[in-house]
Amino acid sequence: MNSTLLINGKKQTKLSVLNRLVQFGDGLFETCLIVDARLLFWSKHFLRLEKGCDKLKIHPVSEAIWLQEISKALTISKLDQAVVKIILSRGQSVRGYGYEENIKPTRIVIVSPVPYLPWQYELGVCSSGYASNQLLSEIKHCNRLEQILARSELQAQECIMLDENAQVISVTQGNIFAICNRVIFTPSLTDCGIEGTRRSVVFDLAQALGLQLETCSLSLTELLEADEVFITNSVMGISPVAKINHKLFNHHQITNQLINAFVRSKNNHSSSVSLKSKPSYWKFIFIFATIFLLFWMYWANGIKANNSNVYQIPQGASLYSTANNLEHLGYINSSFFMRLLAKSLNLESKIKSGYYDINANMSMINLLNNFTSAKVATRSITLIEGNTIDDYYQKLTNMKALKSSKTLAEIMIEIKQDHPYDGYFWPDTYQINYGDSVLSVFKRAHQIMRQKLELAWRNKAHNFFLKNVEQALVLASLIEKETANAQEKPKIAGVFIRRLQKSMRLQTDPSVVYALGKRYQAPLKKRDLKFNSPYNTYRNKGLPPGPISSVGVDSLYAATHPHMSDALYFLAKKDGTHAFANTYQQHKNNINKYLKNQ
Repeated sequence: MNSTLLINGKKQTKLSVLNRLVQFGDGLFETCLIVDARLLFWSKHFLRLEKGCDKLKIHPVSEAIWLQEISKALTISKLDQAVVKIILSRGQSVRGYGYEENIKPTRIVIVSPVPYLPWQYELGVCSSGYASNQLLSEIKHCNRLEQILARSELQAQECIMLDENAQVISVTQGNIFAICNRVIFTPSLTDCGIEGTRRSVVFDLAQALGLQLETCSLSLTELLEADEVFITNSVMGISPVAKINHKLFNHHQITNQLINAFVRSKNNHSSSVSLKSKPSYWKFIFIFATIFLLFWMYWANGIKANNSNVYQIPQGASLYSTANNLEHLGYINSSFFMRLLAKSLNLESKIKSGYYDINANMSMINLLNNFTSAKVATRSITLIEGNTIDDYYQKLTNMKALKSSKTLAEIMIEIKQDHPYDGYFWPDTYQINYGDSVLSVFKRAHQIMRQKLELAWRNKAHNFFLKNVEQALVLASLIEKETANAQEKPKIAGVFIRRLQKSMRLQTDPSVVYALGKRYQAPLKKRDLKFNSPYNTYRNKGLPPGPISSVGVDSLYAATHPHMSDALYFLAKKDGTHAFANTYQQHKNNINKYLKNQ
């Protein structure tokens, strides 16, 4: 059966060559699934389209127009199950990249039969990947040359696309997830890739199922070592991965849980939009009653919060007491309307305890859905690499969203981390639920750090000098504090390793700063180098007894893959790079060249 195509609401197939979609791929698109004449997860698609319009500065088209034209195309196609692709071109312009400010966008709607899709997939790795561009990341723009190049040498059903740093981003037609130790990991899409609508559905499902989900940098090695892998897009939904290259994945336990939850969510009419036309006689019979009811519902449905607020539903609270309390606090106009709405939606007994965001942009239905689906208030907090455990503890305890009832020492005992504490917590951005404990964040950071250490040690360079992963972590912390230049970190690691091999003192300034603690006052002075501490590498040979800070990916990799050369000295130049020397005389020459003569 042929596809049905509408351009600006009219059935036609011809598009001018002057349209910017043809000239430059200047536009956005969404691919949606229609099941039983219902448009699934439309709100997520429309929000992403709006986000794309904002990023590319394309004049948006109202939701009502899109739904009207999708419904029209579906009626013409006579399909109940279909794939609909909507395209929004910036419009038509003469030759050249520039365009008029009042350019009129072009709307395209294509309705096609649902294609056959396999239940599970075998993946390869694409030879072509993504280029970083934060302005184009996450949105679905029409320039798909990266995906076309990636699929040009396709050897499997799908292939994995990597970024410029060889980190996993997605497959060509969807997002990818890895499951390891019951934690779901998915690549960060900050610099490239598409933020799929089914990806955000997986986020919601994971939270509802009590599964931990982390957005992070994901290497191909980490992906291959996962327990389960699955991919998603708006047509396939959630599909298990059975094979990547030669690696087989035989178990899909958590993936199947997500698939079952996704099917239930897909069948829930609240997550879809009906495209069936409604009888027109309702407009005439109930016109006056409807107007009155709409005015009352508009008033009763309003949320009166001026700013974003956090409201706590205590354990065991009923909808009746919650509605009355919200009205008493001035957040809603009518507790009766809330109870009536909840009863009509069969939600009155499903309210769940927790902390919830309340703001003026919400409706009563949004609020009720949050209360009954446990869509609690979430926040994010970033633990920065190079900071100490005291910095992390101070930052977490100062965060209003987190509960803090334990001292740092008590938390470390709970986690079973012996002193020294620094270095054993992975720096990253963590999503938390409002009301979580400081302890829970430390537990997550500690667990991920242990996994990173185990992987780094397993993949260390051959003939590695250090005895264990703890020593590698200490070395990584010295590298972290010495430089932010990722390219030079392996060279600095090599210098430290060679000095250790020759029983030379490391003589690294950050170790003295760490040893001095609150006594330190910049700049570092000669008398500071004599400070009596096992962390002072000017006084003591070998590595310090523990890490002096948290470490990032580059520093940990450098510590386990030191650069092989004859350099024994390095000097920080004023441009942020370093000068390396094989002998002390060369080192003194570098001091005269880069410090004394500038």
